[in-house]
Amino acid sequence: MNFDIPSDLKEFLSSLDSFIERDIAPLQAQHDNERFFDHRREHSRTDWDNGGLPRPEWEALLTEARRRADKAGFYRLSLPAEYGGQNKGNLWMSVIREHLASKGLGLFNDLQNEHSVVGNFPTVVMLLSFGNEAQKKEFIPGQLAGKVIMTFGLTEPDHGSDATHLETVAKPETRNGVEGFVLNGRKKWQTGMHVATHCILFARTSGRAGSTNGITA
Repeated sequence: MNFDIPSDLKEFLSSLDSFIERDIAPLQAQHDNERFFDHRREHSRTDWDNGGLPRPEWEALLTEARRRADKAGFYRLSLPAEYGGQNKGNLWMSVIREHLASKGLGLFNDLQNEHSVVGNFPTVVMLLSFGNEAQKKEFIPGQLAGKVIMTFGLTEPDHGSDATHLETVAKPETRNGVEGFVLNGRKKWQTGMHVATHCILFARTSGRAGSTNGITA
């Protein structure tokens, strides 16, 4: 087995570093934005008077960094070409993630909140694999345009992120001729819920506690 990094991936890392130095580092240096990354970062990022939510200026900075990365062609790297990406797979993303993490904390990559100039799109991947055509058409372009913001509704107060023991239950029900589900349960620590337009909510629709079968999102 060959563990050497492919030459085209090495070239990509070099171009990524140049982009960060040219477009992201100056943004981090502006207006004392370093406060979001040095010893002041928790206070600078957190609005203690608003329930501990992220400060708007912090989220605006992340949005601008992503906008620049998208314009430069880095942000959607892993996505299919039809969504503006280059369809790069797990090898590329793993090497890129390790490369960025090795550079330390910065506006280019912050694993604390899954921000990166090379985007990670778990909800898009879920929709591509399991969504119907109407969902793909509405939600994927909407997410990439920033008009749809999805949060990941898995974690619960008593079970953390153990999906096999989640207590939230969804039971089919028809009301006024419309088929749907009645949801009962509790969720907690849904990152981004304060600005989300949609929540991909995990619930048990069948099966027993501890089983991997019968979990629906």
